[in-house]
Amino acid sequence: MLILSAILLALSSADHPMHLASHELRVGPKRIDWTLRIFTDDLEDAINGRNKSGKVRLESPDGRAMAERYLLETLKVNRGKKQVIMHFDQYRYQPNTVEFQFHVDGGLPLVVNDQILHELFQDQQNVYFVRGPKGRIDALSSRASPVVTLSNTQ
Repeated sequence: MLILSAILLALSSADHPMHLASHELRVGPKRIDWTLRIFTDDLEDAINGRNKSGKVRLESPDGRAMAERYLLETLKVNRGKKQVIMHFDQYRYQPNTVEFQFHVDGGLPLVVNDQILHELFQDQQNVYFVRGPKGRIDALSSRASPVVTLSNTQ
C-alpha cells in the first residue's frame, strides 16, 4: 500500500500518464474499514463535469459534500441483493490526493459496482487491496469490468 501511495504522489506531480484510485479494505468481525485515495485533479474534473453551478475546489466544505455525493453516486456496495450503507468517517484533502475513510457494517462477501472516474477516463483503474482474517484479496475495477466481487473464499 505504501508503494501505491508513493506512485500516486509521484504521478500526481504533473499530468499523470495513468489514472488510478486505490481502495484499501480492512475486514473486521463487525465492519469493514475502507480507505479510498483518488488524484485530486481527476476527482475535481469529474465533479466539475457534473456541476452546473461553477467550479468546485475540494478543499472547501462544499467540495467535500460534492465529493461524498459523487462517491455515493458512483460506488455502489451490495451484500446479496441489498445495498450496503457507506458511513463516512474522515475526509483528507491534499493538493495531490484526496483520501476518504468510511466503513460499512458487517463483513464479506460484498459486490462492488465501482464507476469512479470511469465516465471521464478510458484507462481508469481502481485497485482493491482487501485484508481480512482469511488473508489478502487483490482486485481491479476498470471501465470494461466495473464490478468487483469480494468474498471470504478468495
